[in-house]
Amino acid sequence: MRTKILIAALTVLFVPVAQATTYGTDVNNSALPATGGMAGASVARTIEGAAAVFGNPATLTQYNEGTTFSFGATFLDPEIKAKHDGSITGTPWSGTSNADKYLIPTIAVTQSMAGLGFENLVLGLGLTATGAGSDFRDVEGSLGPNGEVIIFLANVGAGYKLTDNLSIGATATIGNGYAQASLNSDSSSAHNFGFRGTFGATYDMGQTTLGAYYRSPLKINYEDYISNGGVPIGPGKGTFWSDHWQQPQEFAVGIANNSLINGNLQINADIIHKDYSGADFYKDFYRDQTVFALGAQLTTGKAKWRLGYSHARDPLKRNLNPGLIGIGNNFTIGAPGGGQIPVTGAVVEYFQATNAAAIWEDSVSAGLGYQLLPNLAVDAHAAFALKEDQNIGGHTKVEASAWQAGFGITWTFK
Repeated sequence: MRTKILIAALTVLFVPVAQATTYGTDVNNSALPATGGMAGASVARTIEGAAAVFGNPATLTQYNEGTTFSFGATFLDPEIKAKHDGSITGTPWSGTSNADKYLIPTIAVTQSMAGLGFENLVLGLGLTATGAGSDFRDVEGSLGPNGEVIIFLANVGAGYKLTDNLSIGATATIGNGYAQASLNSDSSSAHNFGFRGTFGATYDMGQTTLGAYYRSPLKINYEDYISNGGVPIGPGKGTFWSDHWQQPQEFAVGIANNSLINGNLQINADIIHKDYSGADFYKDFYRDQTVFALGAQLTTGKAKWRLGYSHARDPLKRNLNPGLIGIGNNFTIGAPGGGQIPVTGAVVEYFQATNAAAIWEDSVSAGLGYQLLPNLAVDAHAAFALKEDQNIGGHTKVEASAWQAGFGITWTFK
């Protein structure tokens, strides 16, 4: 019984970090209407203004004529199945998460400042979102792991062309996060905001372009969002708990080339490193993650055909210490009804399996763009995160996959 109380309490505290996205807790341009067809590869050269607004800000200088406005959305449907042997909860169970069907918006504008005499300056702004969760409440014996987090991201950036070859850029991001946990009558939705910055550069050598950026962490503190079980301990007011969750800092490099088929074939390749080991809260159950993305676009008249592939090592930590290890700098929590319970490695592994199992590693994508009018283009894509099976902690088997489809419209005014 004590073990069941422990699992229930920990699920309440830590469930909201579950993210049904391709790269741990982020999408990194892979859900944009056009770039999603190229697996999000866009660090060095972009195919839509939104990729510059939400990616490497130095690529904004690739839109140095007039204005572009993009509007679209991507439907994301993850599927996570789990089967537990009962060693942690006391009851064997299996089931499928009901947390699915997410809509990710894309709104982005790029504006050349040449009309005001700043020929080398391009501004960009946009709004998108990320977030997902897991929900096993209807599965008997699971103790109801359930929770959700959604973060709206508002970006304002600028790119500046220093020379004919070299561009630099910077973006400021405000992230407004909403988190909700369950299994506790005193829990409710909580929200707060945080800031991050992105700094990038590109070097254009004609047919080949190199790019790189650094993105700082995004830390959001959810204050007093859940009761700790009636024991006045930990960060928060009285018996309520507060936690900082920090989206990891990123380091990215990329290369793009259009030397083939008379310049009509563009090939992009990116490497993105996510520093989960230095991110508050995530570092106790996630390890560093490196993403490899490869995308291609072939232009034939008014049509653009796209393919993409990405590989991202799953972020779950392995071989956790079976003893007291803590999570979020908390090594004990208050149990419902009073008392304290230790946070052991076995409990964290159960949490990983049911609430943080974005374990898919390989994704494939395809897309199509078409220039309907001289100033109006439409883009669509579909992507699949291939099914991945793992036995986490030796007690819980997890099967995870996802698919998505996106559509968008871009107006260009010169």
